Amino acid sequence: MSTTAFYSNKPENYNTYDGNDLGFTYTPECTTFKVWAPSAEQVLLKLYTTGSYYEEGAQVLGIKQMLYDASTGVWTTTVDGDLNKTYYTYVIKTAKGTHETQDVYSKAVGVNSNRSEVVDLAETNPEGWENDAHILVDKPNDAIVWEIHIRDFSSSDTSGVSKQNRGKFLAFTERGTVIPFTNFPTCVDYLKQLGITHIQINPAFDFGSVNEITGVDYNWGYDPVNYNVPEGSYATDPYHGEVRIREFKEMIKSLHSEGIGVIMDVVYNHVYSAVDSPFEKTVPGYYFRMHDGKFLNSSGCGNVTASDKTMYRKFMIDSLRYWTEEYHIDGFRFDLMACHDIETMNLIREELDKIDTRLLMYGEPWTANDAENGISGEDCSNKSNAKKLSTRIGMFNDDMRHGIKGGSDDDSKGFIQGSTHSAYNVIAGMMGASSVTFGNWANEPSQCITYASAHDNLTLWDKILKSNWCTDYDTTDKLYITQNKLASVLILASLGIPFWMAGEEFARTKYGDHNSYKSPDSINSINWTRTIRYKELVDYYRGLIKIRKAFSPLRDNTTKAVNDGYIVYNGQSISLTMKNDVENEWEMISVIINNSEQSCTPQIKSQYELPKGWYVVANGEKASDEAICKFDPDKPLPPRTALIIVDADSYDHIHGTDFFKDTSNNIDN
Repeated sequence: MSTTAFYSNKPENYNTYDGNDLGFTYTPECTTFKVWAPSAEQVLLKLYTTGSYYEEGAQVLGIKQMLYDASTGVWTTTVDGDLNKTYYTYVIKTAKGTHETQDVYSKAVGVNSNRSEVVDLAETNPEGWENDAHILVDKPNDAIVWEIHIRDFSSSDTSGVSKQNRGKFLAFTERGTVIPFTNFPTCVDYLKQLGITHIQINPAFDFGSVNEITGVDYNWGYDPVNYNVPEGSYATDPYHGEVRIREFKEMIKSLHSEGIGVIMDVVYNHVYSAVDSPFEKTVPGYYFRMHDGKFLNSSGCGNVTASDKTMYRKFMIDSLRYWTEEYHIDGFRFDLMACHDIETMNLIREELDKIDTRLLMYGEPWTANDAENGISGEDCSNKSNAKKLSTRIGMFNDDMRHGIKGGSDDDSKGFIQGSTHSAYNVIAGMMGASSVTFGNWANEPSQCITYASAHDNLTLWDKILKSNWCTDYDTTDKLYITQNKLASVLILASLGIPFWMAGEEFARTKYGDHNSYKSPDSINSINWTRTIRYKELVDYYRGLIKIRKAFSPLRDNTTKAVNDGYIVYNGQSISLTMKNDVENEWEMISVIINNSEQSCTPQIKSQYELPKGWYVVANGEKASDEAICKFDPDKPLPPRTALIIVDADSYDHIHGTDFFKDTSNNIDN
């Protein structure tokens, strides 16, 4: 466990506020503004006609002095009349100088984010919004998560999305999209066929690295400016703040209508520019961890926010509740979660539980620089401290990631490329990082996000090619597809929560760019034609998803499946055999993986009685929730092959077949 070198400024020294009305409170008759600024000597409210000074008709509507309550640190004023679609800023005078800033609690902003906007949120609701409902899973491990960047999803002309909506929120509302001149589905139609339960969107709140006017810049969006506002470059109109709100909601409603939940990637650990942020301009030196007057930098982005401070902790909780309740977001992924303290993360989980205990919550259990985190290593939300966190706060299992494929950006090899050195990381990962025998940093499998690829680092396909010294990114060489398939089995037939970067299932490439955060669309956009070229791989993932949904123990969020499971590793192959007590499901399953260049004899063991016969539902070529062939225990398992087998008696009982007695099904494994 690391010990940080610097600690944030304490005590806080300010009176704090626990009300839920910071920002603006709108009615058609009047609007009340409240800002927490305990160190301010004066605060003025400034009203504008437009969201920026350079728009036509830009003018100041008025300036009003705000009144201070020393007991709470809050400045307040009320303006009569209907201020819907009126823009505003605060002019705040402190000992550090006078600054004009947008509202920390902005809900809408003008173009490029410098002015806040009063909006009647009811007017931003799309038709039928009152009937929209969260897509929630009974257990975290029921989720199957596909990570996507809003712009990447549809910016390519291969998406079949209308030109005006490419790269926008509204791309997710289009149906019937196909790869041009084909009948192969793209976008939401494709996702529904694939079978995932959730998408995780890369940061979609307002960020600072893309000019919303031109929209030509590209960025992943891990540089927040206004946390409670959708990003304007993803809207068809970035000038009017209400438009981006409505279109974001239309995206959510559209996905929900197809049974797909939306997880939001949130970056509360740092801001785009600390000195220019509304946090620093409003209460200088408070919202960030600092040492000797300088911003600490555990985020690697120039600053780290102070989740351990009362009012930033409150802001995080208020913000997450807002996205959940106003936008119907179904879960949150926390960027660099170890920058946040354990107490804050557990409080967030408690607050989300008040809305619904099924809302998903997980994050990256690391920082970019532990030495400048500003809190003790014992207090940060990393894997070492997982057992101090709620079992429903998940963490990405980077041990499993490296075990599967080797290092993220180099040419090293992992289990899928034939390495034996990483086998125990893989075994521990298959058990949801919850096995006493093989490694148990997690309380339960519900804390373990099982993955091999995400938006950062090489794509899985590019990593496979690099580790095999291949530079043909369009190759269909069977070896590389086989290695990708082995990774898919390890992700989808393990006990954690399966997660992967969009397109892993069709060999998505970024042409070797391991850090494409500001690379052009030609690198980042999804090329949907690869779903045709690599259809075999897409179908394999789809089949594995069906298998996962058909066998409850793979989705068990407790340690029961861990304790009931039996792992055998013989230096060449891994087998995980599991028992099932759920009625009308297969009673036993065994996942067998041979990662070597040699055939081997599978070793299947269990503390329970093994069935007399098995059916293969996944082999090296195909995966399905229907039997492919009988399993022959005496036949060697081919090199670089995964098998998933289910017990024959329960299969026949469920499906009303006698597959095992039919000699025509005696097909090679």
